[in-house]
Amino acid sequence: MLKPVPMLRTERLQLRSLTLRDSDVIFSYFSQPEMTRFYGMEPFQTKIEANKFIKDFIDDYTSLYRWGIVEKETNSLIGTCGFHAISEKHQRAEIGYEIDIPYWGKGYATEAIGALVHFGFEAMNFHRIGANVYPENVGSRKVLEKLGFTHEGLLRGYLYQGGTFHDANVFSILREDLGK
Repeated sequence: MLKPVPMLRTERLQLRSLTLRDSDVIFSYFSQPEMTRFYGMEPFQTKIEANKFIKDFIDDYTSLYRWGIVEKETNSLIGTCGFHAISEKHQRAEIGYEIDIPYWGKGYATEAIGALVHFGFEAMNFHRIGANVYPENVGSRKVLEKLGFTHEGLLRGYLYQGGTFHDANVFSILREDLGK
């Protein structure tokens, strides 16, 4: 596996390693219930949680990789994205991402995840990239479908958040799906 995460660039974005200097921004948006509603975690209550969130990604490059999504024009951190549940043996991973609310609906998630998918297949030699999405998260579903992910089914009671079990839609893309 690669250590640390390499810088990736798209037309409008730069995907870079997260640092503890990002904790103020991470805290500001992960403390909003609207941001964490489909994330599988509760809103942050303290900046310590943001530091731990970042530190966990920095310290564990065996089963997860996380990039900060930076808008080039403003040099602002607008979200994060990355791989988790990585299996080298099975050449697969799951993908996760979030974009801060003011940047929703502007194509940033599609642009960042598109770059990540290509990187996963080309540099990390994945055969399959999956994603688990709350059924109510229509925006995320649209991002994945735009990028060529296939809806495979529903995992009932798969995620636990807010004292309740939630279903998750399963999506995937295989290396051979690119370019179809």
